[in-house]
Amino acid sequence: MRKFDQSREIALFIDKLRSFRNIAQEDFLHDIISMRQYRRYMNGDSTLSYLVLDKLAKKLGFNAEFVIMELETEKMKQTQSVNNFYNSIVGNDVDKSKELVLKIDERHLIEGNNLLLFQHSKNIFDYKLGNTSEYVTINRTKKLIDLDQLIKKKALSTSELLILISFFHFKSFKEINVIAEKLASYIDNHVTIVSGHNIRVLALVLEELSRYFSINEDYENMLYYALEGIKYSTSMRSYYLLDTLYYFAAAASHELNQIDKRNDYLFKCLSLLYMEGNSERISKYKYLFKNRFDVDMQITPIV
Repeated sequence: MRKFDQSREIALFIDKLRSFRNIAQEDFLHDIISMRQYRRYMNGDSTLSYLVLDKLAKKLGFNAEFVIMELETEKMKQTQSVNNFYNSIVGNDVDKSKELVLKIDERHLIEGNNLLLFQHSKNIFDYKLGNTSEYVTINRTKKLIDLDQLIKKKALSTSELLILISFFHFKSFKEINVIAEKLASYIDNHVTIVSGHNIRVLALVLEELSRYFSINEDYENMLYYALEGIKYSTSMRSYYLLDTLYYFAAAASHELNQIDKRNDYLFKCLSLLYMEGNSERISKYKYLFKNRFDVDMQITPIV
């Protein structure tokens, strides 16, 4: 991270503290720096010196060390808040989404990736509420991430990955093959994904790729990415989407006439659900097994 990026984060956090203490910006900056210079810090256009930081912190009743330490805590809290908002939208929990969006002040979001995911989440929320059309939402999303430039990058953030994945859910989006090819390239070539919390996102990418190739009746690639997802999730000891990945592997194996492998993946899928004690999903998958494969699977629950 460059110095002016760090300065921007600190300046945004300081301004949030200033706002919470009901101090006018003019009074806060008096005899320290100009308003113009303050805005340069908040825009990431200039490096905030320790001397200036300490003076600003003392105006708030703190010292510079306290501000720096609390900044990391605040960033973690903001990340959690934005993730909760995003997850509530993906989970179609409208009431929770309406509640959570009111608790996030976009002006005070410190990290660029949190701001990006929050803006994307608001776009998707507007779309799900019927306030915008799919066409408008697609164009907003493309503009938000500068899609043409993003797909040329060799390092992606978690927020950028989640936004790319969202294009799979727009029926009128015409360039989905480009997104799929790029995501596959990122995975196959081990392109860097910048995040400290990758496990669920990478599993989701692999699940979406397997689903994409299923729709295109490319069952070899469907199986490949399902198995990559299974291998990754089990290596990370994560159960996230693992039942879906086992089911996709079974469905692809069925289409490839690999019946023994199909049955093995179905067994593993159901065993996982019994281990989790998820009776609703057990019933759902048993129905799918019977309806699609004419398999009436009965296993002894794992104790």
